[in-house]
Amino acid sequence: MQERLESFGGQGKPLLFAHANGYPPGSYRQFIEPLLEHCEVTAYKHRPLWSARLPRRRLNWNYFADDMLNTIKASFDGPIWVMGHSMGAVIAMIAASKAPRLFQGLVLIDPVFLPGRHAFRMRLSSDAKLRSMPMIRKTLSRPDVFENHQAAFDFHRAKRPFAAISDEVLWDYIRSGTRTTGEGTLELAFGKDWEAGVYASPPWVWPRLARMKMPTLGLRGETSNTLTKEALNRWRRLQPNAQLHTCPGGHLLPMEQPISTSAYVIDFLSRQGG
Repeated sequence: MQERLESFGGQGKPLLFAHANGYPPGSYRQFIEPLLEHCEVTAYKHRPLWSARLPRRRLNWNYFADDMLNTIKASFDGPIWVMGHSMGAVIAMIAASKAPRLFQGLVLIDPVFLPGRHAFRMRLSSDAKLRSMPMIRKTLSRPDVFENHQAAFDFHRAKRPFAAISDEVLWDYIRSGTRTTGEGTLELAFGKDWEAGVYASPPWVWPRLARMKMPTLGLRGETSNTLTKEALNRWRRLQPNAQLHTCPGGHLLPMEQPISTSAYVIDFLSRQGG
């Protein structure tokens, strides 16, 4: 199971962090470092970072949740806090709904809580239709091999999703998110076929969310188009005891606003027992 975990160190209550689709744990260094005075942080790597198997076009996020549960059972002695961003937040929530005894609570950062109609539409779409959707088409068509780190940095620096991310955070993403090929070039560690498969398979989350009783912090980026205001309000109705906040930043708020985002997490966890 060690290939699935990355230790950031720290002291205090154990905290497992699950990253977003396409963003390996090292991308979050600036967000995680302030937490280390309060928590012992271990990052969990999703299947695309350790599996040698080729992905299917349609992925079942329940399998990702089962991967997480198996890792928690093998690696931790008692219930732990689990924090996730985007895809990682959804997988943490699904895992917690399956085995709540393993969790002390959840921190969910801009989770992919999409309208049910969107999830069902994706599920019923043909492979050709999925490949034509803008996010999936762009993912599959972009380069994923680069001559060196600088070339990878320059390519991503010019892209809109990274516009609000500092150079230092972007370098963290480049260094942690690439690996050397046999030809001496660099390739993305989180393959674009996996990334596209995740985009093509969003789960229907609302029934599970309605059953969540454990302590929960939810953070939404104020300019996020992934977790909408409407979705946040629905979440609030289904899980009225959750502490939900809108924070500076967009969907990538842990990387866009790492210090202020970590402050919300520190404040929440400092008020929790255990």
